[in-house]
Amino acid sequence: MTSRLAWRSLWRNRRRTLITILSIGLGLSVAIFFIALGEGVYDQIVNDAVRMQAGHITLEHPDYTIAPAVDLMISGVEGLRRNIEAMDSVERTKLLVLGQGVAMSGAGGVGVSIMGVEPSMELKTSPLARRMVAGEYLKDGDMHLVVVGALLAKRLKLKEGSKLVLTTNNASGELVEELYRVRGIFSTGSDEIDGYLIQIPLSAARGLFGLPPDSATQLGVILKRADAQQEVLGAIEALVNTRKIGVFPWQTVLPELAAYIRIDRASNWVFQGLLFVIILFTIFNTLLMSAVEREHEFAVLLALGTPLVQLKRQMFMESVYIGLMGCALGAFLGGAASLAMERWGLDFGFLLPEGVTISGFTISTRIYAQLTTAMLFGVAGIVLGATLFLSFAPMRRVGRLNIAEMLR
Repeated sequence: MTSRLAWRSLWRNRRRTLITILSIGLGLSVAIFFIALGEGVYDQIVNDAVRMQAGHITLEHPDYTIAPAVDLMISGVEGLRRNIEAMDSVERTKLLVLGQGVAMSGAGGVGVSIMGVEPSMELKTSPLARRMVAGEYLKDGDMHLVVVGALLAKRLKLKEGSKLVLTTNNASGELVEELYRVRGIFSTGSDEIDGYLIQIPLSAARGLFGLPPDSATQLGVILKRADAQQEVLGAIEALVNTRKIGVFPWQTVLPELAAYIRIDRASNWVFQGLLFVIILFTIFNTLLMSAVEREHEFAVLLALGTPLVQLKRQMFMESVYIGLMGCALGAFLGGAASLAMERWGLDFGFLLPEGVTISGFTISTRIYAQLTTAMLFGVAGIVLGATLFLSFAPMRRVGRLNIAEMLR
């Protein structure tokens, strides 16, 4: 009976009810869309970065993070990767040999970061391998060929086929030099990568740094789903329990990127919080005005003997209906917009022709959203709960009505 009265009372002022529902729905849809967009950007940044570097999970010498040096390697990596790749949540693994050196050409010398990679694996995982602007990427079996960044090539006046000498210290501390030719030039849009990174085949890197065949400075693990990180991390830690190998999440290996995401996510939540305040203020104002406009009606009902608790129950049910319809509308609009953005994305290249670089990593200007069921119903549930909570204010006002004065 109370529910029926509340429903009929709600539609006696159709305009006010529709405005309230639209306010809740549009506000909620905007909140859902921007939260999904933010999560999509974070996922895109992390995915590109870990695939270019050492994966969602990195295995390396326990002291390598503190003081990276080429002699801090891990051995027996082939057997280890076979065991890790057998795990259900693992997409693939990649071996890296990282070191520092000086690249020299006839135009001069530049300090560089040397990354030994498996070319066929990088072509499957790393976005860098797909951003060649001259020549070709490395192939398995290459030995004295390298790919360099566009900015480094410009500084050293290099082009495809040019000679390049790499000078470095090997794992024994001896100074070594090797002659290479440039197979290709890449451009990621990041000065840190394009100006200082050189990739060479893994076997060539082992030879340059004097490492044994079954070794690497890092073994990266690429996951099928990023949310499986803790599960796989625990399984790998159990696998290498008796060996002197550190197992780290990408947040430890790439601390600057992790810090950026934490700070940006916090600022995003502040923005969403302000949006929620505006939405809740609109809901509160509408509910309160609805009660004020009907004070004479409430006074008549109370004078005729209607119990106060029944009136409050009716007002609460009206808030329930408004909240449910507004949240359903908002979840539908926000969910549809987010799913469309997740499916097709939106290219902001016309606004950002120079590209986007975050913490030294370049991300695509085509942005995708990432919507989850928990996110959709979680945000809608918060708005619905807040709507019901705010309804207690007008109910309390009705309880304080002076019936005689209102009727007079």
